[in-house]
Amino acid sequence: MGEDENKKRERRHQEDLERLRGFRPIDDTFMRGLFKENIPLAELVLRIITGKPDLVLLKCETQADMKRVTGARSVCLDAYATDSTGKKYDIEVQRSDNGADPHRARYHSSMLDIEYRDNSDIGRLMHDFNCTNASDMYFDLLAEKTRYLKENPKGVNEMCKVMEDLRNESYAEGREEQAKSTAIKLNQKGLPIEDIADSIGFSIETVKNWLTPKAV
Repeated sequence: MGEDENKKRERRHQEDLERLRGFRPIDDTFMRGLFKENIPLAELVLRIITGKPDLVLLKCETQADMKRVTGARSVCLDAYATDSTGKKYDIEVQRSDNGADPHRARYHSSMLDIEYRDNSDIGRLMHDFNCTNASDMYFDLLAEKTRYLKENPKGVNEMCKVMEDLRNESYAEGREEQAKSTAIKLNQKGLPIEDIADSIGFSIETVKNWLTPKAV
């Protein structure tokens, strides 16, 4: 049994290595690794997509850092910045409008997947964000981190950890969705919230949140 589990673990690891070879910066999973604790790279990218070369990042978080925040699943990068005039910026790069704050500056990661390419900074960035090979990239900061995550043993281990964490998150989310569905059915049958929470293994507060109609 233990040997079978080891074989499964090794198979998953080999599959992860294969996926890693094909990753591009535009891919959500790889983007987590690229921007994690890397303000200089995030600053470079945001300066280009905002068209503000004097932008200075004060704080930067990736989706992994915000996984407990409502709506964070759609956010790739969350940043607070200022410019040379002292103006403050609250910026997010995300995959969709779901959970978006209308008071924040939003940029969709899909803009980096546009087919056209030119020699402008944004055109070169679009090119780089669709490369699987660091040697094909224009921007040194992006190429350097891509090479580290794909070719350096330590970086490869970091990306394998990111992929494992994503699998665990998906499993936890699936379990939570199933529990929520069960809670709603039990509530419709008149079971007290305390009993529902006890039967599905979630807190009373969580169950109450599931059963409370959300304001539109």
